[in-house]
Amino acid sequence: MSIHKVLTGSEAVAYAVMQARPRVISAYPITPQTGIIEKLAEYVASGELPNCQFIPVESENTALSMLIGAAQAGVRTFTATSSHGLLYMHQALHWHLGARLPVVLVNANRAIGAPWNIASDRTDSLSQRDTGWIQLYCGSNQEVYDSVLQAFRIAERTCLPVMVNVDGFLLTHTKQGVSVYTNEEVDAYIGHIQMPHALRSDEPRSYSASGTSDYYFRLKKTLARDMRMAHTEIAVAATRFAKNFGRSYTAVPSYRMDDAEVALLIMGSTTCIVEDAVDKMRERGEKVGAVQLRQFRPFPAKALRRVLSKCSKIVVLDVNQYGIVLDEVRVALYGMTTPVYGFTVGVGGVPMSSKIFCDIIEEVSSSNSLVAGHSQWRGVPDLPKVAPASTVVATKGSSAFVNPGHRACAGCTAPLVMRHTLDVVGKNAQIALPACCWSIIAGPNPYTPLGVNMVHCPFETAAATASGLARAAKELGEGATAIAFAGDGGTMDIGLQALSGAAERGEDIIYICYDNEAYMNTGGQRSSSTPQGAVTETTPIQAVKMEAKKNILKIMTAHNIPYAATASIYHLEDFKSKIAKAVAYKGKGLRFIHVLAPCNPGWKIDPALSLRMAHLAVETCAFPLVECEMGKWRITYRPEEVAALAEYIKPQGRFAHLSDEDIEQMKQKVDSYFEELEKLEKYF
Repeated sequence: MSIHKVLTGSEAVAYAVMQARPRVISAYPITPQTGIIEKLAEYVASGELPNCQFIPVESENTALSMLIGAAQAGVRTFTATSSHGLLYMHQALHWHLGARLPVVLVNANRAIGAPWNIASDRTDSLSQRDTGWIQLYCGSNQEVYDSVLQAFRIAERTCLPVMVNVDGFLLTHTKQGVSVYTNEEVDAYIGHIQMPHALRSDEPRSYSASGTSDYYFRLKKTLARDMRMAHTEIAVAATRFAKNFGRSYTAVPSYRMDDAEVALLIMGSTTCIVEDAVDKMRERGEKVGAVQLRQFRPFPAKALRRVLSKCSKIVVLDVNQYGIVLDEVRVALYGMTTPVYGFTVGVGGVPMSSKIFCDIIEEVSSSNSLVAGHSQWRGVPDLPKVAPASTVVATKGSSAFVNPGHRACAGCTAPLVMRHTLDVVGKNAQIALPACCWSIIAGPNPYTPLGVNMVHCPFETAAATASGLARAAKELGEGATAIAFAGDGGTMDIGLQALSGAAERGEDIIYICYDNEAYMNTGGQRSSSTPQGAVTETTPIQAVKMEAKKNILKIMTAHNIPYAATASIYHLEDFKSKIAKAVAYKGKGLRFIHVLAPCNPGWKIDPALSLRMAHLAVETCAFPLVECEMGKWRITYRPEEVAALAEYIKPQGRFAHLSDEDIEQMKQKVDSYFEELEKLEKYF
């Protein structure tokens, strides 16, 4: 029995996953995938998805690598990602294939950098075409829901991982009508997971261990064969789906192809726009049809040849940078004399309209001079020969290096951290900036609010990129000061490996962590800096964060770096003196400063209270101001009269569920840590 709902693509994914009943879900936020994991967190917290471990992890690499262990144990697993997150999973993607692990992953298609772009194109998933994963592409939110259900069945019957691709924003954030089924019907369709090579305590083995070259060769030969045979299981899953639910799917669905002379081949949500263009061209008397490439891996060459056999011209539409689909189609159609033309559209989220596709049809139909050898780019006019240079916003502000006109939220404290840092460091600062709120605050090219150089870099690489800046400056004989400027997620979670390595090597950089205690750039998901008891988008009210905030200062001082400190954006004299000390230790190794930077949307406070919260965090000793200079600890600020912790906690909506007793327990932990700091100051 179908139930009609109106769902975004993200909600459709989450609903299907909830009904599939995985036992382990790993989650790491990245736009535009975050809605999927946030909804799944709600399902787990509410009990709608019982007996499931929902694990917010510190990186996409861990998200997929964790499922190596979980899936090998024989339980149903799921994760989701997007763009650079999928690229960061690359090593584990290959591992899942070789280990024959039936994992389902949903990828929200998004452009990849450089430069940063959060809009939808399919370069991310198509660049992973040779990792051996089955790949399905969805044209609507109904297809999203149905494909996720089919993916679990396909994965568990082939012991091959399946990636379901959903266009970011175009589907993930767009509501459409979706027919869903009862949990009992879904259970009957998917069935129970049965993995013959799951861990067994009564039969211990060594899984995925090295072997001889002959062993490896035979294993990969079997994988290649089974991937080819997966066509059959995908078709069987579709046939069973049609029987159970009344909706049919094929590898290459067609539209008005019975008498078509010109065929347009497309994937994903672009399908509906192309079909609209086909209708308009049919009204003009053009015999045009469309073919949707729903299944990309294994590539459905035979089905494609069959559906395109009567066409006189074929147009392949690529929504990626490299003409990947065009190359695949030309190989599949090798030996056919029909000319194949390629057009690249929609890269980086450029809007696609039926007019663009009508124009392409007319161009192909009327021209005999089109080159069939490479993809033609359409949809955006070329720039003038001389592109505008990057421009600093020409307005006056209270800082020499941070100008007004940036895109921070009202009440945001992150610009203040940058402003006061640069006012101390000066014009020779060079900023390595990973994905974080400041990626948005800085604004789009060609503008910058900063009066110093800023190099955007991947999420996990702030310390590594800054190290490269410092090494190059040394070779060039320049007096530049390299600064890694990152949020708490990019520091304490995904960027910790690079930070630890830079500290151990003694890289000549200053690392500034502006800590707003969650992944605020993606909407406020849990990070390891989130305080115990806080509500976030991935720790909803029924399942608040139970773990203590990671003590990054103690971690960094354990690296024996020359200088490490905490700072508050409210206590400016203390903050600036610590930046000055970090500068003074130039050439002595990595210097680390942890700055509390309240975020009013994430903390659920009035924008006018941002600095007040920074002040109270220190005055209540919830965020003590300390430094460790050459191994010597010192508390740099002691409140004259310690404020009541409730004065800091109660205005924050993220703590609204806490009782007075809960706050008293927090107070005990605050006091305990301050006593520990006093002992460190006395004895070290």
